[in-house]
Amino acid sequence: MITPAVGLGPARGVGAVQLTQAEREVLGYVLLGLANKEIASALNKAEPTVKHQVSSILLKHRVPSRARLIAQFR
Repeated sequence: MITPAVGLGPARGVGAVQLTQAEREVLGYVLLGLANKEIASALNKAEPTVKHQVSSILLKHRVPSRARLIAQFR
């Protein structure tokens, strides 16, 4: 099992993006470069659920793509 090694604790401060715990888990795997299918398998979730959570993460971070999202965390 792959485990994200990213410190994604609760966001704090002005303008902080508020993600659910499930979205933070998914974000960790997105930042590792995993596809929705791989994330779903790692988290024992349905792929459409992961797809929805990734879309929500992108919307909340106001970015159009995973690449831009990853760039924000570098």
